[in-house]
Amino acid sequence: MTNDGDFSEIGSEFQSEFSRAVDVTSFGAKGRFFKFQATEAESRALAGRYLVLSVNDLDVECKITPARKGSYKLVATFRAIVVQSCGITLDPIEENIAGEFTLTLMLPSGQKIKENSEIDFNPDEEDIEFLESNLIDVGELVAQHLSLEINPYPRRIDAIGDELGQKIVQEEDVILEGEKKNPFEVLKSLKHKT
Repeated sequence: MTNDGDFSEIGSEFQSEFSRAVDVTSFGAKGRFFKFQATEAESRALAGRYLVLSVNDLDVECKITPARKGSYKLVATFRAIVVQSCGITLDPIEENIAGEFTLTLMLPSGQKIKENSEIDFNPDEEDIEFLESNLIDVGELVAQHLSLEINPYPRRIDAIGDELGQKIVQEEDVILEGEKKNPFEVLKSLKHKT
């Protein structure tokens, strides 16, 4: 297990609010396990980045292990409490978020990938992160994945919509499948006019 003092600095124009740089080549064949938390200042900075009221108790556990030659596997899990404003009442809503992700980290090789070259993509494969050096910013990767887990439309369970003059559409308000109009009917009429 390692703590925040075992991380390196990444020199970059972009400064991550939650940076934890790791040299993937610095440990043996068994890999390495990391566990770390966001500081108070990092939590405030992440809340500003996500435009939420607060990010609390962000805990991360991850393991980096060597895979095939020139690549490493990162498996990470994270938990946090995110507080946002309800989209209707503006009251604070607390949400417990937990997530995990797996990445294949590819070290730079002698061959450069051209900017316009195509890369075959298989959706069943793990995501690949191409590294510019031996360093990977695990904290920034967690920050990116956490942002994907935040509810973009936070709403209190008891909010009915009258609070701000809005109406929440219920399931019974939706038009039944048989009553829907075909959106391509307009195209049929245009076909004969040309």
